Amino acid sequence: MSKRSADDKIERYKAKIRKLEEKQYRKRIRIIDSSDSEEKSDNEPQTIEDAAAPADLPVGEIVEDITSDHADPEQGPIATPELDPDILLALGEASEDTPQYGEKIHDNLARLWLPILRKGLDKEAKQKLMKQFLIPNNCSLLHAPKLNPEISAFASEATRSKDKRVEAVQQQLGLGITALNKGLSLLLEPDHDKVQVIKYLSDSSRLLCDLHFIETEARKKFVTPGLDRSFLSVIQGVDRDEMLFGSKLPEKIKASKAIEKQGLQIKKVTAAAPKATSSTSSQPSTSNYRGRPQGNWNYPSRYPSARGGRGAPRRTAPAGRPAGRPAALQSQSKPSYQSNRQRAPTHQQ
Repeated sequence: MSKRSADDKIERYKAKIRKLEEKQYRKRIRIIDSSDSEEKSDNEPQTIEDAAAPADLPVGEIVEDITSDHADPEQGPIATPELDPDILLALGEASEDTPQYGEKIHDNLARLWLPILRKGLDKEAKQKLMKQFLIPNNCSLLHAPKLNPEISAFASEATRSKDKRVEAVQQQLGLGITALNKGLSLLLEPDHDKVQVIKYLSDSSRLLCDLHFIETEARKKFVTPGLDRSFLSVIQGVDRDEMLFGSKLPEKIKASKAIEKQGLQIKKVTAAAPKATSSTSSQPSTSNYRGRPQGNWNYPSRYPSARGGRGAPRRTAPAGRPAGRPAALQSQSKPSYQSNRQRAPTHQQ
C-alpha cells in the first residue's frame, strides 16, 4: 500500500470521527433542552464531560482501532468465485492422477492373465503358441515389415539390434491379432464351436499379455543405465504393480541403506602396515640430484687438458704409485712393461 493511499484513509477516518462527535454533541443538546430547568442545572456538567469524552481520546488510537477492523483485503486469503456451470462444461473434465478402472472381468480370467503380466510366458510355451498361427493371406500387413537392405548397410550395429527387437515385438502383436480374428471369424459363422472360439480368444490374450510384459521389461532397461550400481541390486527381480519397480521401493531402499550402514559398523578395521624405512630414505629423491662423490674422485677441471692445463689444479699421485697411471692399470699391464720399468735404475748406474 502506498503512503498516499494510507494518508487518504487516515483523513477519511478523522472526518468520520468528527461527524460522530458532532452527532453525539447535538444529541446531548436535544436531551438537555427537553428537560426542566432543575434537571438542566444538575446535568450540565455531566453533559459537558460526556461531550468532551470522545475528544479526550487520542486520534491515533481511534484510527488504529478502525484500521484494525478494516484490514487490507490483500493480506488475507481471497475467496475465488465459483464459475458458471456452462463455463465449466466448456472447459472440459479434469484429468485425475490416479488411474480409473472399469468393471471387473471374470475372476478365472484375471487369475490367468496376471501371472503372465508379471513374469511373461515360458519360452517353450510361447514358441509353441506362436507356431499355431500364421498371418492370414488376405491381411498380410499384420506381418512385421523387414528393414530395407540399403538402409541396413549404412545403419549402425546398435540401430540394427534395436530394430530387430521392435520387429519381434511387432510380429508377436500381429500373431495376437490373428488369433483374435480367427475367433471372431468363427463367431460370424451360424454353427460355430463355442469352445474353439474361447480357445482362440484365450491364445490371443496370452500373446498380448506377454507382449505387455516385454514392453515393461524394455522400460526397465531404458531406466537402469542411469542409476547407481549399488542401487541395481535393490531393483533386481522386483515385480511390477501400479509402479514400474513396485510401490514398496522406498521401503526397500531404506532397508538396503540400513543393512549397508550396519555392515560398515561390523566390518573389522585393519590398520595399515607401516612402510619399511630404507637407509637411503633421508637422501633427496629428485632425479636431478647426483649426490656427493665418494672416494678420491676430484671435480673436473675448469679448463680442458688440451689447453695446456692453464689454471687447472694438478693432481698429486699417491705414494708408492707412479704418476700418470692408476693402480688398476698397473695391475693389468704386461710383464714386459714391468721388466722395462725395473731395469731403468741399473742402466743409470
